[in-house]
Amino acid sequence: MHLIHKYDFAVVHIADAVARAESKYSDGTLAVTIIRDIGRTDPKAYVKDTAGADNVGRFLVELADRLPKLMSTNVGVLVPHFGGESYKIRNALVGVLGKLVAKAFNDVEGDMSSKSLRLRTKQAMLEILLERCRDVSAYTRSRVLQVWAELCEEHSVSIGLWNEVASLSAGRLEDKSAIVRKSALNLLIMMLQHNPFGPQLRIASFEATLEQYKRKLNELEPTEHASKESTSVGESCNGDGEIDDLHLETTTKIHQDSLSDSCQPENGEEISEKDVSVPDIGNVEQTKALIASLEAGLRFSKCMSASMPILVQLMASSSATDVENAILLLMRCKQFQIDGAEACLRKILPLVWSLIMYQTHKNTFF
Repeated sequence: MHLIHKYDFAVVHIADAVARAESKYSDGTLAVTIIRDIGRTDPKAYVKDTAGADNVGRFLVELADRLPKLMSTNVGVLVPHFGGESYKIRNALVGVLGKLVAKAFNDVEGDMSSKSLRLRTKQAMLEILLERCRDVSAYTRSRVLQVWAELCEEHSVSIGLWNEVASLSAGRLEDKSAIVRKSALNLLIMMLQHNPFGPQLRIASFEATLEQYKRKLNELEPTEHASKESTSVGESCNGDGEIDDLHLETTTKIHQDSLSDSCQPENGEEISEKDVSVPDIGNVEQTKALIASLEAGLRFSKCMSASMPILVQLMASSSATDVENAILLLMRCKQFQIDGAEACLRKILPLVWSLIMYQTHKNTFF
């Protein structure tokens, strides 16, 4: 602990040594002892010792990367530090939770009780990451958005959380801190790039496909479906309570096949329902799961489309990072055919004209 606190170059080597002891001798005593010692430390001590807090935070992230399962069973002793005043420790704990969500729960071994426990633990970690998007420190808000971007890149965000993360990120576009806005813009870019709904996210396309499958469900289940509301994403769960992502590939394929480019209007008019073919995907339950996935895709498309006015405001920001990243996001939205993206991109023209005039006057002056 003295080495970790005082010497930043020793952090990685100590993490290697602790991980080596666990892997070679199947004994995690050293790792558990250090984790608990950090957990018992008074949070106020990290406020006074900023360098030590930085080193301890780096050590925890390195250890979570090397020993995710061991860390996941002992992370509870560290959670109280989220209430501490040191944002560096909170940043590190956010990074630890991101590593654990991505690596500690991938195995399928064990009985139903152990699986259920792991599921509840993972869900608790995800809820903490969602909560930390509203941290009092801009550095922590920015860090948690970066962690969500990493999870999206690693395909560790389920369809059930996708729209909640997207809504939180869109809300952070109006954050008072420039570093948070930058992280939110980057997260939305990553979510578009790795979205599970396909390369075409027009609202009209999703609505037309969704309407067709709702009608098909009515045909398959006329009495039951007439008395119930359409299946929501939260109802499409497996036995353990996890969101069922099984039909995402089917959703993407059917959504693209049923609405080809020839059926997509360029001027915004509604798509004719008779032009939309509806492939048969199976029984009632499979159709319900597909409808749930389509509804999730529709919500995501609407969330992105609703962010267009904010992106236009960011292009007029005094911060260069706001302008640059807003343009990058708009370009990605145009690529995925988000409603309103093309019109917003035209707002770049005044910026280009201003730059031309500035360069002209500058050259004339000199």
